[in-house]
Amino acid sequence: MTNECNNNNDIVNKINDVTEKLQSLMKRTIDEDTYNLDAFDQCEGAWPIGHPLPLPSWSNKIKTPLIVDKIWQYEDIVALIEVTLHRLLEETHYNTVNNFLDFYSSFKKSNSNDLRTYFQNYVPPINRRHHMCVSLAMEIVARLSETCPGLAEHFFLVSCEEALESVQPYIVNCKELGIENAMYNLEKEHSLIAMRVNVAGREGLMLLDPGYHVARAVTVMKDQNYPHTGWFIQSKEPHLTREYCYRFNSEDFIEWSERTTRGVQQTHEVSLIYVKLPYRTAIDVTVRRNLVYNFRSLLSRDAKGRVCAGIYFPVAQSGGDSTFTLFYDGPNDQSIKIKYKFNTFMDETKIPEGIMNHLNHLSAQLRMSMHDLCLLLKSIYEAVADQDFVKQVLAINDHITAMSADN
Repeated sequence: MTNECNNNNDIVNKINDVTEKLQSLMKRTIDEDTYNLDAFDQCEGAWPIGHPLPLPSWSNKIKTPLIVDKIWQYEDIVALIEVTLHRLLEETHYNTVNNFLDFYSSFKKSNSNDLRTYFQNYVPPINRRHHMCVSLAMEIVARLSETCPGLAEHFFLVSCEEALESVQPYIVNCKELGIENAMYNLEKEHSLIAMRVNVAGREGLMLLDPGYHVARAVTVMKDQNYPHTGWFIQSKEPHLTREYCYRFNSEDFIEWSERTTRGVQQTHEVSLIYVKLPYRTAIDVTVRRNLVYNFRSLLSRDAKGRVCAGIYFPVAQSGGDSTFTLFYDGPNDQSIKIKYKFNTFMDETKIPEGIMNHLNHLSAQLRMSMHDLCLLLKSIYEAVADQDFVKQVLAINDHITAMSADN
């Protein structure tokens, strides 16, 4: 009887050991695939009846500034951060395709017919496999926390309203009503990382924006003197040059100017980054808003933020004729760009040899197998060919656009 009890105890202990190892493995897997959302103080926003999105929310827990006595010390910190930033850009994709497919798949499995109701109950996933601006912002902080934990604790998420028609009325509205009361018209379609800095007694801000492929740790000084970054070329192609500049518009807002030059034609666009308070609804508002945006892309970048290869497509009511554009780096510094219909890829065995040749180049530069790439294209086709789904997506997108039209 004693031996039997001992044997049972041994079995129980072994089961417990295996269970602990499995739990430890699962925890490591979860930790490797997700983020510590408590560290980013994320929460759900209030959702008024009839409103297309939850309301954005901010924290009153203001991060302390990084204080640096000498400019050369700050330059060393920038260099250190940019090493991590360059590696992140090269190792990750910007990807709004997979979250769209996950949303579609989850909706179909629910057997629901009302996408708007499902959209309100859906919990947007965020992970370290499929990145958009929010997870890329979290990723750069997560990586810096591994190498420079004392530095990373100064960073916080901030929100951005893109492509404003008029800057000053927006700021006046937020100032007069207060940001918490002006939020009913705010879309907050973008998020990035900020850190307050004090360099040799002068105040400023550092911005990191891997979601827009920015390979610089951008410095915005209040006096606009060095180490203020000023205008810089973000991307340069034979037919197009895009330049960015960031400056304080007020204590609360950074004005982000974009200048695009095509030949002799120039266009200008201004966005506003709210930097006074940390942004608490980056997932619930910004990631959710992106789910129903009418344009999707999967992009590979190099260490300098240049977009090298990828696919992009509009979400439109075109059914089986839905098209996408693929592009990749070709020989002699040429960029190869071709448009195809998604239904071309419904059967991998019937894809023409010429198209397969382009897919081979693209898959290599996206670091995907040919099978996975073809499977992805087929999955996209199934989603965009579902015209009832697409119609409801576009209706929600239109509602959000109309809600923020006065911005």
